[in-house]
Amino acid sequence: MAAVPITLVSALHDVDAARIAARLSDGHRLHAAGSAMAAARAVADRAGRLADICGPGARHALVVTLPVGGDARAVGMMLANAARAETGDDRVLRHVVSVLRADEVEHLFWSGVDDAFVAGERLAALVEYATVIVLDRTDRLSPARRHALVALVHRCAPSAVVLADERVRSADDLPASNGGAARMLAGSAGWMRALSTGADDAHRQSADGLTAVCYRDPLPFHPSRLADVVEHDLAAGPDGRVLRSRGFFRLASRPDHVGSWSSVGAMLALDPTANPSWDEDAPIGQSLWFVGEDLDADRVTRALDGALITPDELLAGPDLWRAWADPFPVWPVLDRD
Repeated sequence: MAAVPITLVSALHDVDAARIAARLSDGHRLHAAGSAMAAARAVADRAGRLADICGPGARHALVVTLPVGGDARAVGMMLANAARAETGDDRVLRHVVSVLRADEVEHLFWSGVDDAFVAGERLAALVEYATVIVLDRTDRLSPARRHALVALVHRCAPSAVVLADERVRSADDLPASNGGAARMLAGSAGWMRALSTGADDAHRQSADGLTAVCYRDPLPFHPSRLADVVEHDLAAGPDGRVLRSRGFFRLASRPDHVGSWSSVGAMLALDPTANPSWDEDAPIGQSLWFVGEDLDADRVTRALDGALITPDELLAGPDLWRAWADPFPVWPVLDRD
C-alpha cells in the first residue's frame, strides 16, 4: 500500500460529511461504501493508484467519506495494518474527522429521548473514534449548553480536537499530523482511557461541570436488582444526569456471557459481547464508566453496590442464578465448542 496521507470523514448525515470533505480535498476524493473491509480495500486501491500517478515527490492526499453508519475506526485500523504489513510503516491515516450538528447532539444527550438507539450509538462512535470533531449549528444552542456540550465531547474523546464548522476551510485548518491517527483509535475513547488507567473522578466535580465515575467490582449483578437501579438510580433526577456510560458487565443469571454496557442520554443498551465468560481475556465482573452533570458519585456507587449478588447468593452457585427472574432482553446461547 502506497504511503499516501488519508483522511476519513464521517457524519450522521451524508451531506455534512461531503461538505467538509470538499473543503479538505485538493481534488482527490473517494466515497467508500460497503463493509469496513470493502471500504478499506477501496481506499487502499485508490491510494495506490494516486501514488503511481502523482509520483513519490508529489504532494498528494486522499480524502475519503464514509456512509452514515460506516465504521471509521475499523477502516482506519485496517488501512494501518495493511500499510504496516507492506511497508513496515503504519502511518498512513492523517485524520479521522467526524462532523456533528450541535443541536442534534444536544437533543440525543439531554432531551430524554429513549427510542433513538441507532442514532445514539452512531453518535457515540463518531465522537469517541475521531481525531477531529467538527461542530456545526452551534449558534442554535445557548452559551451554557454549548459549553456543556463541548465539555462532554472532550470527556468522551480527550485526544480529539474540536473545531467549529466555520473554522474549517481547508486541510490547513486541521492539526498537524504524522499520519498516526489509527494508533489513537485503538484506545482513545474517554471510557477506554479511564478504565484502563484506573482514572477515577468519582469524588469531585471538575471545572467543566461534569463528574466522572469509574465503577469496578468482581461480583456479578443480580438481574432484578440491576433493573431497579437502572430505572430509579441512573435516571435523570435530583441526583444528576448520566450523559454517557460505557463498559462491560456481568449478570449472574447469564454466567456464560460478558455484557456490553452503553448509554447515550436516556438510552441504555445492554448487549452480549463476542467474549464468552470462560475466555482467559474476558473482563471479570463490572468495569463501567459514567460521566454526567451534577452526579452524586457516592449515590451511584452505593446503588450499583446494592445490585451485586450477596455472599450467600454467590455460594449458591450458577444453577440458582439461572432460575432468577431476568427482565432484560434474551441473549443467544453460547456454544462452548
